[in-house]
Amino acid sequence: MMFGSEPPLYLKPIGRRGLRRHEADELQHYPNYVHPMCQQPDSAAYACEAYRLHPSIKAVHELRHQHDEARKAKENVLRGRVMRRIRRDEELRDRREREYERQEQHNENITGLSRRNEPGNGLDTVTMQCRTVEARQAMEHKRAVDEHLYFRRQKYLVERSNGHGFNIITGEPLKPVVVPPLPEVAPVGEGSRKSASRFTEVM
Repeated sequence: MMFGSEPPLYLKPIGRRGLRRHEADELQHYPNYVHPMCQQPDSAAYACEAYRLHPSIKAVHELRHQHDEARKAKENVLRGRVMRRIRRDEELRDRREREYERQEQHNENITGLSRRNEPGNGLDTVTMQCRTVEARQAMEHKRAVDEHLYFRRQKYLVERSNGHGFNIITGEPLKPVVVPPLPEVAPVGEGSRKSASRFTEVM
């Protein structure tokens, strides 16, 4: 026997004389030990003596019974899968219905509130013409404000760079920078007027 190998139970010497082998096996286990091959009455594989020793029950009957039990178990498994699939499809359909109703309600709530695909300056994207009179007035006002700010800045830069008021090379007086007047009333909003006033304060 190789070193370290454990001999099986039936080859172990019985340490007590006067004991049967099955009595010695019982001493090797804990109290109330039950052999795995011994089926209890409440187990599925239990077969009583009257059933096992019945003279009219043959092996083919037992095999047919086992086959029927296996078929019933398989049918139960398939039925459970089908029911779970049906339940999953119903939940998915209900979830999609709720999502569709939520989207429809959202579309009704935002009707008339969404932004149009139009530029903010009031121009038509195809003809590039003002769609309304107010848009044309706002564009003219913005153009006048931009022109005033441009010439106002040019005049400011000329005065800063030429404080003496004449050309130092030729001696000729500098051409004055004419600043167009600032429009008084903005037809749409006060953004242009505010920008002009800020530029005036900086200068």
